[in-house]
Amino acid sequence: MKTNKFIMLAAITCGAAFVSCSNEDIPVPNPDDGKIVIGFENATLNADGFWIGNTEGTPFDNWGSTGYACQYEEAGIAFPVNYTPDWATWTGFAISSRTQTTYETLTPDQYNSTVGKAHGGNNYCIVQTYGESLDFETPVTIKGFWYTNTAWVVDAILNGDGMSPGKFEAEDFFKCVLYPTPSNGLNGGARYEIDLAKDGDYVKEWKYCDLSNVDAFKNISSLSFAFEGSKTNNWGLTTPAYICIDDVEVVIKK
Repeated sequence: MKTNKFIMLAAITCGAAFVSCSNEDIPVPNPDDGKIVIGFENATLNADGFWIGNTEGTPFDNWGSTGYACQYEEAGIAFPVNYTPDWATWTGFAISSRTQTTYETLTPDQYNSTVGKAHGGNNYCIVQTYGESLDFETPVTIKGFWYTNTAWVVDAILNGDGMSPGKFEAEDFFKCVLYPTPSNGLNGGARYEIDLAKDGDYVKEWKYCDLSNVDAFKNISSLSFAFEGSKTNNWGLTTPAYICIDDVEVVIKK
């Protein structure tokens, strides 16, 4: 992650209350503002309804096994994923169309959302990053996106994660943190928090994260994702470090 490079200029919370967004919460699209909506609809998924890269990517050594650096690209923006077939593992940005909402086994249930459908269209993106980030060749303004929990995260909230004791209680929390990097070359940016579980409740539906009035997301060169929570052990966070996103609204600087 790039978090060690950031000077924390702001701490802002998105989605503190776990209720449906009202019509007032959702900005009305303006066809004249140059906004592009990335919906992940062009991905080629496997028979189980997900994509985590393939062996056609660039090979690299992953602790003695061969990993493949792949990417899904839409509107000129690349969503990287590192896939290691020997371990059947991936990190980065996966794509799913699965409609199941429960978690029983790692594959394929880690690709299930708690909603059971995309926000728009058929596909949505699952973010699980360990160093991968969105790096933009041309400066980008992030206007907002829709997000929800994965089924695995919800299962850990309700039933425990198997590594730290018990289910979530009122004092437990889980959040995704965004770190935008400004395109002016400075090592700095905002810390933007998205609450996924808090105060005894959790996100159960698609919610809108409105960044349109947040200056830190205007003309950025990269965007990193991290996860924080109260359930930890000696190796770090034990809650599955996942978030589903869809319909990412961006403006690419001309």
